[in-house]
Amino acid sequence: MFKSKTFRKMLISITLVCFCFYGIGLFSNLYSRRVLANQIQDTLDSKVRFWEEQLEQEVTSLLLTQSSLTDDSNLLKLHVMWDSMSSYQRNEAIKQFSYRLLNIKVLHGIAASINTYFPERRMVVSADAPILDEYEEDIFEGYEQFYLTEEGDICLTVYFPFYGSPREDKLPHYYIRTTITPYTLQDTLSEMLGEDEGILFLMDAEEGRVLAGSGKKLMEDVAETPVLNAVRKQLTEAEDEEMIHVSEDGFASGCLFPKLGVWLVYCYPDRILEEPLDFFGIFNIALTVLALVLLVSYAWYARKSFAKPLDKIMQAMEDFQDKESFLIEEQDRDDRDELTVIYHRYNKIVKKTESLIRENLDSKYRVHIAELRQLQYQIQPHFLYNSIFLIYRMARMDENETMAEYAEHLGKYYQYITRVGNSMVKVRQEISHIENYLAIQETRFGERIRAFLGDTPEEVKDMDIMPLILQPLVENAYEHGMKDCMRDGQIWISMCYESGIFSFTVEDNGPGMSEEELIGVCRKMEEGTIETEEIHAISNTNIRLKLHYGEGSGLTFENREEGGFRVTARILLGEGQNHG
Repeated sequence: MFKSKTFRKMLISITLVCFCFYGIGLFSNLYSRRVLANQIQDTLDSKVRFWEEQLEQEVTSLLLTQSSLTDDSNLLKLHVMWDSMSSYQRNEAIKQFSYRLLNIKVLHGIAASINTYFPERRMVVSADAPILDEYEEDIFEGYEQFYLTEEGDICLTVYFPFYGSPREDKLPHYYIRTTITPYTLQDTLSEMLGEDEGILFLMDAEEGRVLAGSGKKLMEDVAETPVLNAVRKQLTEAEDEEMIHVSEDGFASGCLFPKLGVWLVYCYPDRILEEPLDFFGIFNIALTVLALVLLVSYAWYARKSFAKPLDKIMQAMEDFQDKESFLIEEQDRDDRDELTVIYHRYNKIVKKTESLIRENLDSKYRVHIAELRQLQYQIQPHFLYNSIFLIYRMARMDENETMAEYAEHLGKYYQYITRVGNSMVKVRQEISHIENYLAIQETRFGERIRAFLGDTPEEVKDMDIMPLILQPLVENAYEHGMKDCMRDGQIWISMCYESGIFSFTVEDNGPGMSEEELIGVCRKMEEGTIETEEIHAISNTNIRLKLHYGEGSGLTFENREEGGFRVTARILLGEGQNHG
């Protein structure tokens, strides 16, 4: 079995195919993981920027509210009129101002406490209770509005007055300080996170310590988020960066909060990424098993279905060669495998068959060309005789201008049909030829038969079309539909273009056909057995349309409800054009 060259090639090819599919499976796993990781990282960046903006707005709003307190009337009374007020007035002012501080604290849930300090009087007005709290010594070095304590509290302070160059001998008259604790930050971060599967952390920019988290148990959340170790390392190395990205032991994206000097870090659990990719691991195992099963099954099937039959065929060709027979005549086949020998004989048969088919098609094509040329040059004698006789009659009646116009149209008519040959023409050229034909017929029939030509759609004017394919429909209306009309004969020609189909319709108000005649004509048209004497040139026109533009093109016939006959040519032009 393995001595067969073809069989060995089959095994090699199927092995390569199996390895290709296996490699595609492995690549898909890695690529899908990478794409998913990039998508997750982009999502993390967008979310952490959004949450940083929310936190920025909250802090800015709180700071602006603190600044507006410096103009509070009760605060000014406590600062300016303290010595002149009675104890009752002092207590009332403290209560009113404390109540306002409490309103601000309730409005901004991020604030844990809001206190107003009076260093000179060593007293504090608190939002928690309308009493004087115990004053503690404070440091005003730099008059920092944003300050991070060792306990992880964030202090927002507004000083009055604010000294651009701090002086040790000058203390602020008073300052308003809002303290944001990890507890209040936890509620705020948890509210911002909502139902998201990740977790938010607020981290110190210098030391990388976790100040607050969106979870209920901060220490457990930190321990269960191994990606924070890589985050700390990047934070300590980050200098002028405002964004960080981490993809070790999970995914994290951080955004710097420059005012507070802290980082808002959003961590995404690695398990959420691994769960959808578990499918690819299962897929790889299944693909490996499938590849082995396919390889073994194909080897067995190829041996049974190909190798043994080929051995028999080759043995028969070796033993029963005959010059007059169908079998191979060559003696030396060492440089060719079994299928090569079969293909050699098959190709000979195919080449001979193709040669016969080509000869047959060429013969039929020449016959069709001869028929079409015969149709093209087959000008009806009576049309030529009538035209010459009409020129003679106009000359006798001395209608020189009319005769000149008629002769011009007739010349253009015969020039067109004798020069176009088999080449394609533009639709506008074919319509112009029809206009000449209508002018000739109008001179012949006068008021007896009037023709009305509609507008040509702009889309098809410059499209290619077979010559002399539309004029026979108009000619048929004159010669067949109007042959018994003595007066008030009318012919309408309309065109439209829709969905790649150009429709050319010719209608007349003649007697039309009976239902039996119409059914018979349609049947013969489908069978291709209609005679040209029955409807002039219509049969050949239908054949030409179907041969050149495909089965979607052709003619349709119907009687008009108002009386008369209607012929419509449907031609696939533009994108739908199909040259036969």
